[in-house]
Order: sequence, then C-alpha cells, then structure tokens
Amino acid sequence: MAFYNYILLAVSVLLIGFRVIMGKLKIIKKGWLKRIVSSVTTIAIIFILTAVVMFPNFKSIPTTGVYSYTSCVLELTDLSRMEELKNDGSPRKLSLLVYYPKEGGILDNSCPLIVFSHGGISTKTSNLSLYKELASHGYVVVSIDHTYHALYTKIDGVNITIDPGYMKELSEEDSHSDLENSYACFQKWMKLRTDDIHFVIDSFIEQSMSENDSFYSLVDVNRIGVAGHSLGGSAALGVGRQRNDIKAVIALESPYMCDITGIDGNEFTWDTNPYRCAVMNIYSDNGYSLIGTDNKYVQNKNQLLNNGNTRYYYIEGSNHYTLTDLIRTSPIVCALLGGRVNKSGYESLKIVNQKSLAFFDEYVR
Repeated sequence: MAFYNYILLAVSVLLIGFRVIMGKLKIIKKGWLKRIVSSVTTIAIIFILTAVVMFPNFKSIPTTGVYSYTSCVLELTDLSRMEELKNDGSPRKLSLLVYYPKEGGILDNSCPLIVFSHGGISTKTSNLSLYKELASHGYVVVSIDHTYHALYTKIDGVNITIDPGYMKELSEEDSHSDLENSYACFQKWMKLRTDDIHFVIDSFIEQSMSENDSFYSLVDVNRIGVAGHSLGGSAALGVGRQRNDIKAVIALESPYMCDITGIDGNEFTWDTNPYRCAVMNIYSDNGYSLIGTDNKYVQNKNQLLNNGNTRYYYIEGSNHYTLTDLIRTSPIVCALLGGRVNKSGYESLKIVNQKSLAFFDEYVR
C-alpha cells in the first residue's frame, strides 16, 4: 500500500479518536454545533477509508533488469498541427512520461526506443510496471498523454481533462447498430493518436542527433518499437503499418482500427496485407472472447497466428484492465470495470512484462 495511504489511515484514526473524546467529554456544548462537527468528522472518516480501500496503490512489481532507471515529464509542441479539440488556433501540445536507464556507462545511441499509447480513458501512467521493466533492461520508454483523450494531463502548468465530446463519442459508439458512425469515430480517433505518435518518434529521432548528456542521446533511431493498450494499441498497430522504421508492435487487447478501409454492406472492409514489422497481441478474457464474434475484431481473427513475426498470447483469468497498472492501484475499480478476475493482478502484469520484454528483445534490440 502506498505511503500516503498510511498517512490517511493515521488521520482517520485521529478523527475517530476526536469523535469519541468529543462525545465523552462534551467539549462542544451547543447541540447544533456538535451535530455539525460530528457529521463533518464522520463524512471525513468515511471518505478517507473509502479512498484507502478503493485506491490502495500497491507497490510496483520489482524490475528484473541490471540497470537502475529514472524518469521525467516532458512537454512537446507540434507546430505543424492546430489543436482540433480546443478551436482557438493554438498548436497541439503533448505531455510525455519518459523512463530511461541512468547508468553513466551506457553509450550514446545504444538504447532502443519504445513509444507507448494509453487506452481510451486513461493516462500516460497506465502501464508504469512495463515502462520500468523495459528501462531496467536498457530501453528508453516514452508514454504519451494524448491531450483531450487522456483522463487528465497538465500542459504549461494547466490541468486539462478529457474532452466531453470525445467521451460522448466513446459512450455512444456501437459498431453493431451504426457501422458508419463507428467507422467515422475510428478514423477520427486514430488520426489524432497516430499523428501524436509520429510526432513523438520524429522529435526523438531529430533530438537524438543533436542532444548530448540527456535521454535523447541514448536513443538508437534504428531500433524503434511501439506499444499501447486498447485504443492506444490500435494506434500503435496503425503506426506499425504506416512507418518503415518500426521494428515491432505490441497491442494489449486492441482491435486493428487503422486496418479498416471502409464498409461493405454490414461489415467493415480490411487491409489484409502483411505487416512489415513484427506484431504481438496480448489478450485477456474480455478481448479474447470477442475474436470471431465482434465485427471490430475480424482482423484480430485474421492475425490469430503464432508463426513468423506475428504472435499472440492469451492471459486466461484476466480482464481488460489487469493488462494495466490499474490492477495495482485499484483492484476494486479494475474488477468493477472489467469484470471477474481469476488470476492474480500481479501475475498478469508479470506476464505482460515478460512477454513484452522477450518480444522487443527479439525484434527491436
């Protein structure tokens, strides 16, 4: 459990003690004031205990690499794009979380670059366990907050929350009842996210050539991989399709939205050409059950192979959110959102780490 939760528990104990003492010693004489203080104290105790139970934020999974690592938050501005979701003529700005090995003995331009895209309603911290594991093995990992797609982010010191219009699109999208709306949404979402990923990769390539004594200088621009969870995995697959410099893609339970080319009757049409890069899909019970039954997952069925440079792995007993660190920060919320879990959340995260590291080691390193 996180250290701040112990502080919260200590505060709740003090509040409980105060309430007991207040009742026994009759410190407050006026009845109306006593009722107010008692009610406020009770509400505070309930709120604190609920927060501790709902968000215990258990400790991270120990890393297995030989390198110590560090992290920083970086803000980048894409002057070539206007912010479509703000409509004030300002350029697109992104907040990035960068994890990288910090040993002084690491040679410049020797670390593979992995760019990560979070899920539909999430943040750049969604898969901290994976970022740390990869960094401990000598990777530079960059996770993007897709501004206005992220649950919350901070740009130029200003807190920015998820866009209500985007939330409405997510909640109303249903490819089984309105195929055309789904196709339009997929194209819109994927364009924003793949443009973000392209911009981040291009920025790191450019900076790696000129920066010294920073994480930029560690990056080997000839060894690049992309990854993502859910909607972010769909975008990662799209970038893998679109760029020639991507060596491998990992999609954590993601439909191939960028491979949808149009609509034919009541079905999507697909780009079925093979990927130039290596691809691995990791599924939980939620996503694996959709293969062959959901029209968004037709391409997943086409790619359900374990040969050559195409792989998949199914973590039986897990759910959609146990593929992220939500299972560590809030097991209850994870179960409420994703359903029943029969496998330890820590075990699921360890499998994600192991499979991802092995795959990137094979195709990117």
